[in-house]
Amino acid sequence: MFRLTMERQRRGLSQSALSRLSGVHPSVISQLEAGKVHPYSGWKRRLGEALGVPGDELFERVDDGQTT
Repeated sequence: MFRLTMERQRRGLSQSALSRLSGVHPSVISQLEAGKVHPYSGWKRRLGEALGVPGDELFERVDDGQTT
């Protein structure tokens, strides 16, 4: 999982709520979280500002604690 998902969930935000805060379309957030699209710098900046985290850090992989 990307840190973006973890930070969004930790704050209790839906993808739609994060979209409203960041101005990034919810479908883009979904695709970013799924790793289907590569984030461009504008998305990183806006999402980072909305979550209070440096944008580049949002796209680091983190352990979600789930076992498969």
